[in-house]
Amino acid sequence: MGRHFYPDVTIGGPVVACLRKHTKAYLDCHLMVTNPLNYVEQLGRYGAQGFTFHVEASKDNWRELIQRIKANGMRPGVALKPETPIEEVYPLVEDENPVEMVLIMTAQPGFRSWLMPEMMDKVRALRKKYPSLDIQVS
Repeated sequence: MGRHFYPDVTIGGPVVACLRKHTKAYLDCHLMVTNPLNYVEQLGRYGAQGFTFHVEASKDNWRELIQRIKANGMRPGVALKPETPIEEVYPLVEDENPVEMVLIMTAQPGFRSWLMPEMMDKVRALRKKYPSLDIQVS
């Protein structure tokens, strides 16, 4: 996370590398950064298995981003903030080289936010449209 919705990166590549030495658990990195392309190679090299980027920060380069994520051995996911319409992720799920997971944020990015139960409508819409899609909620 960091630098787009937050002022700094909270967990970066070196932390992923340290965790990887001690676990075989699936490590999914949710990046809340302005240019996630800058982090793909590093996180792949350090052992991340999932790379979740924000649709709001990747409108112009998501195809390249998905391609690079997969080329670095990770599973691409896309996240969206509460105010972003669910339709924003449809092209990323339906592309010939799609994301493999959608993360619905149920709280505003930031340090003080509350659960927004109405975000479950987005989950229901995704499940109805894409019955086999992996959906994550945070």
